[in-house]
Formats: sequence, C-alpha cells, structure tokens
Amino acid sequence: MNSLHVAFTRQQSLYQLLAERQIQERRLELARLQEQMATGRRVNRPSDDPSAYATSQALRQLAQRYDQHERTLALGRAWLAATEDALATLVDLFNSAYEEGLRMATETAATADRATTANVLEKRLQAVLDQLNARHNGEYLFAGTRTTTQPFQLSGATVVYNGNNQTRLQEILPGLQIALNLPGNEVWEIDENGDGTPDFTLTEAWQDLINALRADDTNQIQAAMARLDAARNHLLDRIAQVGEITRRLSMAETELQDARLRLETQRSQLEDADFAEVAVKLQRNQLSLEATLQVTSRLLQTSLLNYLAP
Repeated sequence: MNSLHVAFTRQQSLYQLLAERQIQERRLELARLQEQMATGRRVNRPSDDPSAYATSQALRQLAQRYDQHERTLALGRAWLAATEDALATLVDLFNSAYEEGLRMATETAATADRATTANVLEKRLQAVLDQLNARHNGEYLFAGTRTTTQPFQLSGATVVYNGNNQTRLQEILPGLQIALNLPGNEVWEIDENGDGTPDFTLTEAWQDLINALRADDTNQIQAAMARLDAARNHLLDRIAQVGEITRRLSMAETELQDARLRLETQRSQLEDADFAEVAVKLQRNQLSLEATLQVTSRLLQTSLLNYLAP
C-alpha cells in the first residue's frame, strides 16, 4: 500500500508539474497576444521575432536620420528665404539709386540737385551695409562660416569684408551635402569681365555714383551708372542662385518623403500585427487556457480511491 501510495503521489506530482507548465505557457501566449492587440505591433521585443526585431531597429535608426534631414531642410529653407529677402532689398536699393542717377545723368541736371542726390545716396549706403550684414537667428547671412562676426564694416571711406569665402555644407539626404549659404565675397564682389577676378564691389559701384554726382560730370555719372547696372544684375544672378538651391531642397524633400514612406511600409510589414488574426488567436488561446484549467482541476482532485477503482 505504501509503494502504491508513493507511485500515486509521484504520478500526481508529474501531472501537476505538466499542467502548471501548460498553464504558464498558455498564459504567456495570452499575454503576448493581448500586448499585440494593445500596441498594434507583432514585434515588441527581440524574443518575438529576433530577425524582424533587428531589421526593425535598423529601420528606426534610419528614420531618426530622416528626422534630422527634415530638420536640416526646414532650417535651410528658412536661411535661404532670409537670404533672398536681403538680396531683394539690395536690388530695390540699387534700382532706386539707378533711377536717381538716371535723372541726374542729363546735361540739364543742376549742380545743386546732383549734390543733393549724392548726399541722399551717401546716407542710403548705410542701408546697403545693413543688408550685407543681415542676420538670421542671430547669425550673419553673408559671412561665409564666420557667422558670429559682422562681415562688412565701413573703415573711413572704405568697406572691409571680415568674413571668409567658405560655404556651410549641410547633409540634406543620406550621402548628399549641399551649400546653403552665399559667402559675402560672392555677393559683394563683381566679376564684370567673367575672368574669375573681381573688377569692383557693390559698395564701390555705389560710391562711384556718389563721387560722379559730386564731381558734376555727366560722362562720369553715366559710367558710374553702367557699373551700378552691372551690380544690380549681379544681385539678380545671386537671387537666381538662391532659387536654384531652394529648388534642390524641394527635390530633396520630395525624395525624403518617398524614402520615409517606403521605410514606414517596410517597418509596418515587419512590426504591425494583423488585428483579425490576433483576435482569432486570442480567443482560441483563452478557450484553450480555460480547458486546460478545467482538466487540471479534475486531475488534481483525483484521489487514491479513484486510482484503485476498477
């Protein structure tokens, strides 16, 4: 009897161990399915699907790079908009100066009127310098990479450039960099002959007209206006250059949006749960757990007498 009782007890313990293991497995599976329903994701941790999880994490890191590129593009657009505004204001100033010069470029223009116009233009020279020293978010637009140093300063009758000729390269797409700024020397200096050597500057062209008006010399005024016109066209070319950079940013934004859509689609295929499928599995698992609990309960209630019964 004792040996029979021992055998029975061992068998009961084995049944109980197996039952507890099955219950634990079903509860874990039930918790996993409930998590999928709650998060909407099939893969929430490495153990769910090691390969899919690793790929998903790599895609998340790539998505973070895309986020950075989007921020760079937004900052670049704002910088270029401020640059275009400053250049457009300079064009307006040079248009105004040209119109003033045109009125004074005739033989009938009075000496006093020319002197008055020269004084007006001299005062407006500060407005030109203000635009050359324009800033965006506290940084100088036309200073090259020396964005914390005022690039243009008036030293006596001479304007001095304190910036450099370096561009600010920014990565706007993986592996693609673009210069978002126009160094001050490219804006200020004018290569009229196209030989790669600056012939004069914006401020020199402006000052030439002032000097010609004070000299009361019609031919000199007309020559100064030719330079002023060249300076104005130079500024228009710089505006077109900014427009081209802006166009490239727009193309990069479109490409980035397409890349992000492809990435999100791929990540969704790896991570996202099929709600209908999960719901069916969840219901099936709940029923299986309930059945296991009922069977286990009956097994554990079996007595030695039941075991001995014929």
